[in-house]
Amino acid sequence: MKKILIILTLLASAHIGTATPINSHLKARIDSVYICQSRSAYAYHSYECRGLSRCTHGIVKITKAQAIKLGYKPCKICYR
Repeated sequence: MKKILIILTLLASAHIGTATPINSHLKARIDSVYICQSRSAYAYHSYECRGLSRCTHGIVKITKAQAIKLGYKPCKICYR
């Protein structure tokens, strides 16, 4: 019984030690969206959205907050 408690304690501490908070690089990746630089574009997209494949102009990566500030809305395909 004592060995089981020691093993469980070691496993629990190893698991807690490997848990890390979201670092700034990962957070920036989560907050990033893509917009098409055409006059008729109205939505921001995730990286793999098929709506981006329709863009015949440049595609720009910006933060979600910037996209909202510029008047873009979430894409109806990739942000359901």
